[in-house]
Amino acid sequence: MKTLLTILAWLIGFEALAQLDGSIIRDIKTWKRGAAPPSRLLKFPDGQIDKIPECGLRVIGSEVGDYISQIQDADLLAALIFNSRAGADCVREAIRQLIVLKGPGHVARLFTEKQKADPVALERTELAIPLQLLRSPYVSVKVARIAGEDMDPGRARTVLVNMSTELQAGKAWAVVYGKFAEQNPDTSDRAKDPKSTRTLISYLYDAVVSPAGFDILNSRVLQNVPSEDLREIFRAKHGTLVLKSTGGVCLYHIEGFYDGAANESLHSTLR
Repeated sequence: MKTLLTILAWLIGFEALAQLDGSIIRDIKTWKRGAAPPSRLLKFPDGQIDKIPECGLRVIGSEVGDYISQIQDADLLAALIFNSRAGADCVREAIRQLIVLKGPGHVARLFTEKQKADPVALERTELAIPLQLLRSPYVSVKVARIAGEDMDPGRARTVLVNMSTELQAGKAWAVVYGKFAEQNPDTSDRAKDPKSTRTLISYLYDAVVSPAGFDILNSRVLQNVPSEDLREIFRAKHGTLVLKSTGGVCLYHIEGFYDGAANESLHSTLR
């Protein structure tokens, strides 16, 4: 049986896809290796974009990342990254999506190959910066937390250890998180608002993060990861950790570890 979380994610994803410009989606789906990348992605929007009426929020499909996040073809992403006509936003989003699909090690190897074949190509700022960033080690991690004010730390640890056990048995994050979130509703919040879906287990974020706390996916320094937790994550390199942190108990699910371009050693490929 699908969890409420999974169903909601599917509905939101379907709605978002329905709002994207159909011609760009077709260009993505019909692209073949060796062909020029879709021009409307290189210089987005390069034409009229179908938009829904303004509602005070950003319109889905108004940024190139909305389209590039739909790409599952690593070759197309590489073609976008190294195309000399590609705008900075196109390159940035293509690098991000390729890291999501293949991990930083794959991207680092592509950059190394390109640097050998055409060193001048990597002098562009949008390529030179990630080239340097990829010299750092990274872990891909998903984080859930139970706040101290929401649950006794001992009970919180037990809940997250049980969640960790299922993750280490190979069950998917979405399935495990959805199950435990449903089992731990915020009853006080729901008593105030029957429509509330808040749970006691918060999905803080997923990131590809360096030892300094820099998330290469979103180009930001994470503010809510204690330095001692980061040290534990990089010491472990894989698996799932349950650690008591400031403000509560956290579960860190490590999906991949990358040593850094200088070592060129990839211990596990990120999904």
